[in-house]
Amino acid sequence: MLFSCLTASSVVVAPVPRRAALAIGTAAASLRPQAACAAVEAGASPASAMTLGTILESTSALPETTRAPASLVLRPEYGIESADVLYPEWALGRWAARSTLRSVLAPAGDELFSPGRNGTEALRRARLEAGTALEYPVKWIQPGGRVVVDREYNVASISRATMGPEAVQDARADGPDHLTMVLRPAGAPSGSLFSADLRVVGRRTDPYPLAERPNFFACAETTRQTVTTVAGERAAPGPPRAPLIKEIETICTYELDSRDSRVMRGQQRTASFLVPDAGYTGDPSLAELAASRLARAPNGRIMAVDVRVYDVTYTRLAARANS
Repeated sequence: MLFSCLTASSVVVAPVPRRAALAIGTAAASLRPQAACAAVEAGASPASAMTLGTILESTSALPETTRAPASLVLRPEYGIESADVLYPEWALGRWAARSTLRSVLAPAGDELFSPGRNGTEALRRARLEAGTALEYPVKWIQPGGRVVVDREYNVASISRATMGPEAVQDARADGPDHLTMVLRPAGAPSGSLFSADLRVVGRRTDPYPLAERPNFFACAETTRQTVTTVAGERAAPGPPRAPLIKEIETICTYELDSRDSRVMRGQQRTASFLVPDAGYTGDPSLAELAASRLARAPNGRIMAVDVRVYDVTYTRLAARANS
């Protein structure tokens, strides 16, 4: 999520390093409908009955080669349940984040991991990045007396960390549910710019505080991300590329160290979903259209094609965001 739960893989732009992009790909001829059903287990508890913290911790405990229960990988059904994510007072300030990729799962099957490309190979490459860490500064601010993330700052921060120090040309939030960016990633074709439109379509927060864990906080946002190639001064000639559209649910947990208030730890889970109506708005390839039909549970609900878990440690830089 690029708003309240920022992760290294939340930014969708191509071509950029794999850690920064959640591209969708695999040849249509290689797709198997059985793969999308393999993750369903009889009697699985519905996700609506589970807390966000439980969903994340249960996903984190899964070996990469184990099929994921359907209850953990279905597209969330919650909507925008609050105007913004309101954080505990102890989150206020600037922090240095260190995010380490823990695991990569393909709930709908290896072939559907990356529609339009060789999904099995893409999954293998993604798993090679396990254990690698990314560092970037983030901050929480307190406008109107409530602690929220500084969206523009955090989005720009992680985008620079993943795409290069000069990647961010512009980043503007017009409220807690919408942010737009203009990006020029290092390694992109000469002169290319990317316009990213990021809109929250779902938001939820676990009850806080918990009696048994008073310094534990969990939240989630689902963001629809539309990325369009913008022709630059030196961009290669040719027809414009179709927009890349997908939805990503990011669940984040945070827990302040009870012995050291300068440290908080947590995990982040990104679950990437193909968007069925992209056929009307994004002109997807035949492989992507086929994948969007196959990446479903037997009950018809959309399943994640790409799930990643990160371990994150935050070290306080300043108690106030403007320090």
